[in-house]
Amino acid sequence: MELLYLPLILYLIIVFAVPFFLKREKTTDESYFLAGRSLGFRASFLSVVATETSVATVLIFPAAGYAGRWNLIALCLGYIAGRLFVARFYLKSIYEMTDTSIYKAVGSDNGSRVFLEIAYLAAKYISSGVRFFMGGLALAELFGGPVAFWILLTALVAGIYSLSGGLKAVVVTDQLQGLILFFTGLVLMGLLWPPPDYLAETVFPALFTWKLDWMDGAHTLPLFIGGAIVSIGSHGADQDLLQRILAVKNLKLARRSLAWSGVGATVVIMTFIAVGSFLYATDPGLGEKGQLLAYVKLSANPILSGLFAVLVAAASMSTLDSAIHSTGAVWKSMLRSKKSGRWFSLLSLVVLSCSALAFIYFEKRADNLLALALGSMNYINGGLIGIFTYFVFWKRALSLFPMFLAIMAGFLVTLALNLLGVHWTFIALASSLSALLAALLGQRCMDFLAEKENGA
Repeated sequence: MELLYLPLILYLIIVFAVPFFLKREKTTDESYFLAGRSLGFRASFLSVVATETSVATVLIFPAAGYAGRWNLIALCLGYIAGRLFVARFYLKSIYEMTDTSIYKAVGSDNGSRVFLEIAYLAAKYISSGVRFFMGGLALAELFGGPVAFWILLTALVAGIYSLSGGLKAVVVTDQLQGLILFFTGLVLMGLLWPPPDYLAETVFPALFTWKLDWMDGAHTLPLFIGGAIVSIGSHGADQDLLQRILAVKNLKLARRSLAWSGVGATVVIMTFIAVGSFLYATDPGLGEKGQLLAYVKLSANPILSGLFAVLVAAASMSTLDSAIHSTGAVWKSMLRSKKSGRWFSLLSLVVLSCSALAFIYFEKRADNLLALALGSMNYINGGLIGIFTYFVFWKRALSLFPMFLAIMAGFLVTLALNLLGVHWTFIALASSLSALLAALLGQRCMDFLAEKENGA
């Protein structure tokens, strides 16, 4: 039993020590939320990859691999294409923003900015809260004890290093967590490596599947398009991941970091898909979900269980420390407060912890709630993409009315198509285009009314 806890204890000691080795300097909003815009390529790149590798990644993608979903490589290629598009066309306009919140510049008045920031905060607290809950649930299944204990312990650890050291401490720990995620995946691949004929007979034929069906987008072309759209939203309109890109020293390095993060994410995702696929070759009777966790528990190997616990903890903390700083920056900007950014990150830590704890209750009473919560950002992503696309290509900030129309168009199209059973890849494209059209029409109406009023 002692060996089971050893890897996790060593990991926690290292994470606790991070803030003590950072150079002490006067704290400003830029130094706390953007690391003084001093990050290099490697630090930013690894931090982005670690941040987007949540507990959902290390549980869901092995399950996809277990089901033979090697064609998700098309999704990853879409991720790369989307980030290249953002790096080329979006990033310059966003990088030149000087505020801690990227949403301040895209609104032409205070009402539009506050509306967009509130919409973002609501969706982010739900989607990050459920990922945080999943980490606590996995740790509880490994070690026992109540889920609430593991949620609060993770919040305590992440809070200590991230609140004391700001984004700079988060980026340092993210680099450690990113390496842990990748190398633990490699260890699992090595332990589960199948016979040579398995790759030739099972893996290679499943890499690309060509089919077009509105209700079944789990094939190469729709997955590629869906991955590109999602990547434009997550890396071109989401404060969370963009915060690391904006903290880079200059635009050239920021573009390189953003572009290469797609490759890094692809390597991590395909590693865990391989883990799931190789696990199926080893033991095809582990059920329909949670196969990797079930395998670790059945192995009764304390070292393997300990390493998996570190993997889950690292994924959970990388999601949490990122979310509290991105949402904290938005809170501070929205309230125009002179208080230290730490207070707003602390506020977000409390809200996210409460969100995760709430899912302990809801998970037992609603079968589809977790899936809905995991996809909550999808309901606002279309609107964010439409708004930022308008801002970047039309070079104008939006007023409240067209911004409201864009968010509602993205939300309602996503909701309607989900109810109709349309695959998410097509929904992502439709919601983004409808939001952009709503923004264009809404701003055109506002311009027409302004011209009419001035003419009168």
